[in-house]
Amino acid sequence: MPKAPEKKSSQAIGQSRGAPVKAKALTQGKQIQVASKARLKISPKAAMGAMKKRRRDGEGAKRSAAATAKMKANLPKAIVSMNRKQWQEHQVGMAKKWPVPDYMMVPDEGRAHTSYRDDTYMVVTRWTADTKIQYRPHAKSPGSKSFFRYEHYSRARTVGEALSLGSYPADWCWDYERGFIRVTGGHIREEPLDPSEENAGATAVDKVVMRWFTREAARMLGLSLKEISQNREHKWCENLIMHMRRAMAERRAKEILAECQAKSRKVSDEDVTELLQRYAFRKNTTRLNVMPEGEDFVYSDTVGLICGRDGRILPTPQTLDCPSFVKVLSRYLTDRMPPGMSDFPFTSININKNYAARRHRDGNNVGYSFIKAFGDFKGGTLGYFPNDDRSKKVEDIPASEKVELDLKNNLALFDGKRCHYVSDFEGARYSLVWFTCARHEKAAEEVKSQLRASGMPLASPKQLKKSGPFLAPPRGSGPKFRTWRAADMQEVDSKRRSTGPGCSNGAASGAKRARLG
Repeated sequence: MPKAPEKKSSQAIGQSRGAPVKAKALTQGKQIQVASKARLKISPKAAMGAMKKRRRDGEGAKRSAAATAKMKANLPKAIVSMNRKQWQEHQVGMAKKWPVPDYMMVPDEGRAHTSYRDDTYMVVTRWTADTKIQYRPHAKSPGSKSFFRYEHYSRARTVGEALSLGSYPADWCWDYERGFIRVTGGHIREEPLDPSEENAGATAVDKVVMRWFTREAARMLGLSLKEISQNREHKWCENLIMHMRRAMAERRAKEILAECQAKSRKVSDEDVTELLQRYAFRKNTTRLNVMPEGEDFVYSDTVGLICGRDGRILPTPQTLDCPSFVKVLSRYLTDRMPPGMSDFPFTSININKNYAARRHRDGNNVGYSFIKAFGDFKGGTLGYFPNDDRSKKVEDIPASEKVELDLKNNLALFDGKRCHYVSDFEGARYSLVWFTCARHEKAAEEVKSQLRASGMPLASPKQLKKSGPFLAPPRGSGPKFRTWRAADMQEVDSKRRSTGPGCSNGAASGAKRARLG
C-alpha cells in the first residue's frame, strides 16, 4: 500500500513559499544598493557644482518672485487685477493697429521660434540708447510668465529706458517680430557696431547689444565664444552682417520680380532704392582712382563680370549669390531702354553708395555706359568732360569744359573713359553704372549663361562695334552724352525683348525729350 504524502504545517508551507520571495527581494535590494552606489560615484567637484546649481535655482526662484512682487507694486491696480476677459477686450483691433513686419508674413520653414530672422537682427543691432520706441499696450496675456514683466518694461519710450526697466535684445527681437514694439524716431545707426573692434564711447545699450550679438553669432557660426574672440582678424561680424543683409536684399528682389510679373509693371526707382538700402556694401580699398581725398575706402561693389588680377574674366561672388538682386538691377535699364538702343549691351553693374568720386577715368570697360542715381539727397550731380581726349591729366582739365548731369532725375549715357566726377551732396546717395567689361568674350560659356539668366544682354564684339555711333568722339561733331528724364521713361510702355528671362525694352514717346550734348 503506497505511503500517504506527509502533510506540512501552515508555518512550514509559509516558510517554503516565502524563501524564494525573500531571496529575490534580497537580490533586488542588493542591485538597487549597487546601482545607488554607482550613481553616487561622482567627483567632489561635480557634487559641489550640483549643490550650487540647486542653491542658485532656489535663489533664482526667490529673486524672480521678489522681482514680480516689486513690478506689481509699481503697476496700476487695474493692470494687476486684469483678468483674461478684460485682456481680450483690449485686443480688439490691435492686430490691425500693430501689424507684424512684412517679412514675417513669409513663412521660414525650419526656423526655431527663438531663432530670429536676419531682417530682425539687422533692425535691432542698429538701435541705440536714444532710439525712440513704443510698445503695444497689454500685448501679453495675464497669467503668462511674461505678463507683469512686459507691463513693467513696456512703459519705456527709448531703448535705453527699456534696458533699464529689465528688457534685453532677445526681448526686443521677440517683441519686434510679433508687432509688439515699433520705432518712432531717434537715432538709429546706419550699420551695427562690430564687437570685434574697439568701440570707444559705447553706451550700456551698445555693450549689451554687442555681447548678445556675439553669442548669437557664435551659435549661428557653430563656434564657441572663445573661438569667436580669437578670430577677430577674420572679421566674422562684418562677414556675418554682410551675409544677412545680402540675403535680405535677395529675398526682397524675388518679391519685386514676382510683383512685376503679376502686375505687368516695370522695375521702379523705389524698387532699386529699397534693394540698395538693404544690400551690404563691403569697404572697397582698391578703387584708389575714385577715392575722395582723406578717405581710405569707398562703398563700391560690382555685379557681373570683372577682370581678375590673374587675367581671367570672372563673375563676382555676389553675382552668383544674389541672382535675383542682379536681375532687378538689370531690368531697371532694360525695362526703359531708349528708342534705337535696344541692342545696347552690358556685362556688369557698378554699385556705389555715399561717396563723391573725385575726377577720374574708367579703365576696365569698353564702349559706353549708362548711369543713374537713386536715394534721398541734394547735389551729387555728375561733372562730365565730354571733350576729354586724354591729352591732359584729369586735374589739369579746365572746369569750364565740364557739363553737369542731373542723375537723380535722369538716366544718362556717357563715355566713362572721359574725365568725370561726382559733386558734393547731402543725404543718402546710391548710383548704378551699367557697362561692358573688357575681354568679356573670354568668359566661360557657363558664366555667360548665368549672366543672361540675370537679365544682362551680353554682346559679341560685332554687336559692341554696332553700339559705337551712340555718342560722338571727343572734339567731334554730334552728341557726346545723352540724358532721358526718368519719369518719362517710367511711364512709357515697353516691348519685350529676348535678351534674358524677364527683360524688356522701353520704346519711349517721352524719350523725345532726351538731352543731347
